[in-house]
Formats: sequence, structure tokens, C-alpha cells
Amino acid sequence: MSHLSIEIGENAIRYTEFRGEEITSHFYTFGDKQDYRYKEQLEVQLEEIGLKNKSFEEQTLSWTGFCSTLIPNSIFSESKPETLYRLCFGNETPSAHIDYNRIPEQGLVNVYEIPEWVKSFFTLKYPRIVVQHEGSHLLRGIFFGSIFKLRSLVAIHANHFLLCIVKENKLLYYSAFDYSELDDIIYHFIFTLQQKELLQETGTIDICPGIGFSEELANELTIKLNALNNLKTQPASVQSSFIQNAQRLCV
Repeated sequence: MSHLSIEIGENAIRYTEFRGEEITSHFYTFGDKQDYRYKEQLEVQLEEIGLKNKSFEEQTLSWTGFCSTLIPNSIFSESKPETLYRLCFGNETPSAHIDYNRIPEQGLVNVYEIPEWVKSFFTLKYPRIVVQHEGSHLLRGIFFGSIFKLRSLVAIHANHFLLCIVKENKLLYYSAFDYSELDDIIYHFIFTLQQKELLQETGTIDICPGIGFSEELANELTIKLNALNNLKTQPASVQSSFIQNAQRLCV
């Protein structure tokens, strides 16, 4: 089975090709962040890495944007995505940039912002591509199988990270944070566990390096977390391919 996984945000993009046991990744940083220039850069990238003329049985795209909120399905069905999004993030976002993914396993809907150029470019290139927010992929990945002990998943990008905390097959927490230093990530994470009264629980911490966050920084963060006395019962480890593998559950 051939599969093309795309992770994309405002700053960078990663293409991952799955062909049987063979896995190939390509990473690019966007030099110009104007909407019309993104498409030009994407065209050049696809030409450079030879994807323009390749076909895949499955294609998925994960948008890594900061603005994402989870809504219970019962509330979502009584309202509109635009109304719910603007209630959380304000009124400045055009309706064409607001989208949503249903997560039936948890009875939730992920409402989020995604630039129009992302969908228009990739749906034209790959008409059957599944475009979703990263949070939707992560939740499907983390709930693939039974979760009984506490499990925290931290998906980190260049300027923000997404934190999911689950236990006993239930989502306990989901939110995104800005950060500038690794210590900011640790602070927000520890503070959240304290607020949820989960510091003394037994569990695991998965560090998932996203686009714009290196494997070296992920390892450094893991070392720092494992050195903390109040996290001795929650060992951290790097899960480098979690995001790409989670995408493959969404086709």
C-alpha cells in the first residue's frame, strides 16, 4: 500500500512517502509566507522531490495550526462551525478558513482554522486527499487501542505545541500553547498536570517532534522531563513517527 503523508504549517512542510517497508521523508521551510507565494513554493518542492508524477493509493494532510477547539457533538449539531470557532477565537477569521473534523470515537468535533490555499492546492493535486487538523490525527492515534493508564502526548512545532492527556479511554485535556524555550514547554505541562491533579499518577509521556522541531531538541526535552523528581512515575520518550502513523488511521 502506497501512502503520502503531508504535515504542513505556516513555517514548514514535511512529505513522507510510505511504499511497503520503504519510508522516505522530505522537509522544507517556507521562505515567503504570503498566501500566493505558498503555492509557487509548493510547486517547486513537488518538482524537486519527484512527487509531481508519482501516484499514491492514499494521501493524507495534517494541518498544524495553533487555533483548534474540541466541541461535543451534541452542541456542534445545534450550531454552525463559524459561530463556534468565533466564540473561541474572535471574529476576524473568514468563513472559508474555518473547517471541522468529526471524531466519533470520543463524540467530539474538532473546529479549526486552515488557510484556503492549503486545501485548494492539495485537493487539486490529489482529489482524494484527506485533509484534517493535526489534533484530529493525534486523537485517533492515541485512542487506537485501549488506554487505561495516564498518557500524555506532546506534539511540538517551531513556535507552539499541542498537549493531549488521556486516561481510561477518556480525553482529559486538549490545548495548544505558544513557547520560545524548552523550559516553557515543561512549565505549561507541569502546570496542567497540577491543575488536573495528575502529577502523582503512573503513566507515560510521548514527545512527538513535528515540523520545525528537531529530533535533537526532542531528545533534550525528554532528558529534562525524566530528570524531574515529580515525574518519576511518568517516563518520557520520543515518538518520532507518531504523527505520520496516526495519519494513516484516517483514510
